[in-house]
Amino acid sequence: MERIKTGIKGLDSLLDGGIPKNNLVLLSGQTGAGKTIFGLQYLVKGAVKYKEKGVFISFEQSREDVILQTKEFGWDVEELEKKKMLKILIFKPTKIRLSSIMAQFEKTIDEFKPNRLVFDSISTYGVYAETISFFETIMDLGLKKENINFSMTPESVKRKMIMEIMSKIKSYGLTALVISELPEVTNYLSRDTISEFMADGVILLKHVPIGESLNRSIEVRKMRYTDMGEGSRSYNITNKGIVIE
Repeated sequence: MERIKTGIKGLDSLLDGGIPKNNLVLLSGQTGAGKTIFGLQYLVKGAVKYKEKGVFISFEQSREDVILQTKEFGWDVEELEKKKMLKILIFKPTKIRLSSIMAQFEKTIDEFKPNRLVFDSISTYGVYAETISFFETIMDLGLKKENINFSMTPESVKRKMIMEIMSKIKSYGLTALVISELPEVTNYLSRDTISEFMADGVILLKHVPIGESLNRSIEVRKMRYTDMGEGSRSYNITNKGIVIE
């Protein structure tokens, strides 16, 4: 089984050498757990250490915020863009139709031909499909307004759109991380409750306040074709990025 090394210190040993090539992995965690940092580190290390092209798709941050955040860790993503090793796509769902997002996404993958992808986040994408774009999504599914069956609720539309985007990502044969928020109290591994079943792997990031500090832990909950390290491990967010102990 060919594996893609993440470049994140301590992670590849938990994954039996890396993420199986072409796997789609759900990266799920609480607010502030470092999910976006994790995703960007995966792309930057892939470009710098392993010469693999990557695409970062964000529905939550501006381009300026992404660049500022990466500079905190000494990562020059603008230089990587100039070298055509990295591409950053920023979408503001309130200003663009889902169909347009999909068209630009597909065009980028077809033309740029990346090896790695980070989708940040499926939670925000799902919220948009569930609320603002309910009628738009119905139209994109090919139904006329007068024929809409209102038993198709915003929740069912959200679930359908999440399933479609994850299937689309998998169809491109990328080694991808799809980021999801993880509620503080839940029996599921994602906010949408379905993406963990579609993913080939699930990595959980959690943190628990202890006094004035945070106890951070990472757990590989599932990973197809992999003999995983058992249990959770501690991790820290350092000035070099995420380090797993």
